[in-house]
Amino acid sequence: MTRSLRLTAAALVLAAPVALAPSLAQAAPAVTMERQLSPQTKNLSFSDYPVADFRTRDSVWRGFRLRHPEGGRFPTQVTRWANLVLAVMGEHRIAARYLPGILAQIQQESGGDPYATNRWDSNAAAGTPSKGLLQIIAPTYRAYAKPGWRSTRYQITPYLNIWASLNYVIDRYGKRKFKLWNKGQNQGY
Repeated sequence: MTRSLRLTAAALVLAAPVALAPSLAQAAPAVTMERQLSPQTKNLSFSDYPVADFRTRDSVWRGFRLRHPEGGRFPTQVTRWANLVLAVMGEHRIAARYLPGILAQIQQESGGDPYATNRWDSNAAAGTPSKGLLQIIAPTYRAYAKPGWRSTRYQITPYLNIWASLNYVIDRYGKRKFKLWNKGQNQGY
């Protein structure tokens, strides 16, 4: 079961040591931040998936055991996105068991760097380099972006990059592609 804890900026200030409170109060954003607790099992109902949005960043994965489809562990640079990826998977109704394959694709595409930009392939030569965690090009991003977020200025926002990329994979290849990724058949998509 996934649980979320909502902390407002004011709650963070109240929980901070007295010496830090004034600086946190001045720097505190006016948005609500969420901390997700990682699920301990791959057998989740979609209502138990974590929740995320465009403000969600990387976090420590403490959920079920993640093994790379080809064996071994994922680098921390990749697993730090697992909670966010799982949240987006929930929005697309993708089974949690496919998380390792999607993380393997992130490892292959960007190494876990949300600012990665491919400047050497045919897309880059044509003026549309692939960007972000799942290396999506601007026209594809715009076509598959979450409604209301189609501007390419959001293309490297981790949540929106993952959202558009998974939406594209589902539309182009179907959810069976995630099964192939889980078997270690990660290739450009």
